[in-house]
Amino acid sequence: MSRTFEIDLDHSEGALLRVLGTVERRGFELLELSADKPDAETYSVRLRVDSERDPDVLCRQLQRLVDVRAVRLLAEPIEEPPPRFQATWL
Repeated sequence: MSRTFEIDLDHSEGALLRVLGTVERRGFELLELSADKPDAETYSVRLRVDSERDPDVLCRQLQRLVDVRAVRLLAEPIEEPPPRFQATWL
């Protein structure tokens, strides 16, 4: 199951590398990465990862990193199940 995280980081040497290392070591596969630099002191990073593991565990691990200011686990859109029965009239 894929999940999306938004992470606010300090702009310091190795901060992004520590985040990516934590994602990998916790058994999550990186699907997408985008990063913006809203000001001179911070990065805003969005990660989409895939794993059967609990995403809340990764969220807590990321929050413990020194350069991380905030971590948000974004809500996934709810997929409606396909209809069980579909009738067509000719």
